[in-house]
Amino acid sequence: MKKQFSLKTSLILGILGVSLTMLAAAQNNSVKNSPVSLENYVRKVVNENPEVQASWRQLQVAMSDVDIARGGFRPRVDVLATSAYNDRNYGLDREFMGHTGEITLTQMLYDGFFTSSEVKRFKQAQVVRFFELLSEIEQKSLDTALAFMDVQLFRELLTLAEENLITHVSVFKQIEESVEAGVGRRADLEQISGRLSLAESNVLTELSNLHDVTARFLRLVGEKPADNLNRVTLNTAYVDASVTDINTLLTSAYATNPQFNAAIYNIDAQRYAVDSAKSLYHPQVNLTASYGAQTRDLAALNNTITEASVGINFSYNLYNGGSDRAAIRQALSQVDLAKDLRDKACIDMRQTVQIAYNDIINITEQLPSLNAHRISSDRVKTAYMDQFTIGERSLLDLLDSENEYYESSRAYLEAQYTLEKARVRLLAASGSLAKTLGITKERVPDMLSRAEEKISYDPNFVCPAVRTNFADEFNILKRDTDNDGVVDLWDDCVNSAPGEAVDNMGCGVKEPEPNAADFTLDNAEIVDSFKINIEFATNSTEVLPKYEGAFQQVIDTLNSMPNTGVIIHGHASLDGDAAYNQRLSERRANAVASLLMSKANIEARRITSVGYGESRPLVDEESKAANARNRRIEAAIIQLPSSE
Repeated sequence: MKKQFSLKTSLILGILGVSLTMLAAAQNNSVKNSPVSLENYVRKVVNENPEVQASWRQLQVAMSDVDIARGGFRPRVDVLATSAYNDRNYGLDREFMGHTGEITLTQMLYDGFFTSSEVKRFKQAQVVRFFELLSEIEQKSLDTALAFMDVQLFRELLTLAEENLITHVSVFKQIEESVEAGVGRRADLEQISGRLSLAESNVLTELSNLHDVTARFLRLVGEKPADNLNRVTLNTAYVDASVTDINTLLTSAYATNPQFNAAIYNIDAQRYAVDSAKSLYHPQVNLTASYGAQTRDLAALNNTITEASVGINFSYNLYNGGSDRAAIRQALSQVDLAKDLRDKACIDMRQTVQIAYNDIINITEQLPSLNAHRISSDRVKTAYMDQFTIGERSLLDLLDSENEYYESSRAYLEAQYTLEKARVRLLAASGSLAKTLGITKERVPDMLSRAEEKISYDPNFVCPAVRTNFADEFNILKRDTDNDGVVDLWDDCVNSAPGEAVDNMGCGVKEPEPNAADFTLDNAEIVDSFKINIEFATNSTEVLPKYEGAFQQVIDTLNSMPNTGVIIHGHASLDGDAAYNQRLSERRANAVASLLMSKANIEARRITSVGYGESRPLVDEESKAANARNRRIEAAIIQLPSSE
């Protein structure tokens, strides 16, 4: 019994153990397969990348430099003690041990403002290091984002190339089977073999590209990218040319770009260095106090003596071999160098912002066209494959359609990622990429609050914004010489008069001439009316030849009055179905109007027709006589507006 219980217990524990192991493995797989965002990798890079860490150490060094410089304001205390054995051949004591001790205090009173200038210089220099750290963070965030998106891009391009290869292999197999069966041409087999080799080469190229960007990602992040990466979408970097002007964008970027601000503060730091160098032309005044004791007197006799002093020391350098003047020249050159670095930072930033801005605008306009090309290529490829299967398309047509679909898909995919990269570059150039991603460097204080003074500058003077995007007159897709709303590429009449109405081809169109169809009996100015005596067969709309002269009077009136038109209006009797009578009156009026147009030399615009059915009877009753009077065709001559 115990043995059975033990066996049952072991079995249950074993099953439980396997279940827990499987559950843990499932959880690990779930974590492993969960998508990883760009923010995770950027945060790791910002806090662990050695180049960012080196920049952080430089900031710490700069902060210590300020404390070191401030030490010049405080007193200096030195202690000097000696204990020495002396052996000499004169005096009463020729061999003895002598001991001395002295403590000295020195307080700087005046040093030509050297210490204060150095403190100011290092306070500004630590702000420079602070902005350089932010710049390094922005650069590494940008590098990581670009590497992250490149990994995604080349993974998708590899998938696209593999799908293209699979299609070529499938076609190759079909052609090979046809050739072996004796119903296919060997030339087709050679052709598909060449295209198959090209498809294989495309896969190898994408594999190589993916390897290279993965290695770049590994260098930046320190680990390989995850198998599942989240798509990067930075809509905050969206730029609409109709809303955001490049000058506004550049001016905003100047205020937040860390590299540019580092260069601005570096100029100020070097100016304080000039003040430090000029202090060498000033005297040095120090307060000194000292106290000393020694076990031997001046005659070296065993007699302890002490000495204390306090006073002011004054020193003034009259000549230092030209070193002081050289130091000033060096400091001034450092200021000029700092200005050159500022200009370089401005030029680099301006170029990056302008290129990224232009890429965003242009690619946003290109994407719909690229997508339309991709979709149409896909439809053509599918249609050609079906037609090739039934022998209505050649192999060359099929392969060309497949290649066009591959290339169009590749172009569309690259454009999508290029747009996101441009947005990332724009954010980085503006110094706000890390902020947009919600990334900050740990333990970094706000150094601007520790600056000697905050620098303000006029960007229009320091780094003026310059437009580089082409005006519409240089863009063939937008150039409209006559400003008629039709670009020159499609404009057949490029010299349209200002304000002239034009058609889709940019050519002037005349104002529409007056048309009789624009009027009704209720709103027209009726000049004359005629009853057209035409009899129709039952349920018929045919106008018999014998009635063609019935509307000669209408023709004569229209010819004698060029600015008039005619409304042919048909009416029905009150017997029968009203809806049917309505349709019949319309058809009969149309028949008379058509005959009038064909027989008379009158513009069609001057003739119109309308059916009133039972709505306007001459006699409101149903009788043979009333029906005869109500079943009629009339012509109303109306006045048309002048076309001049």
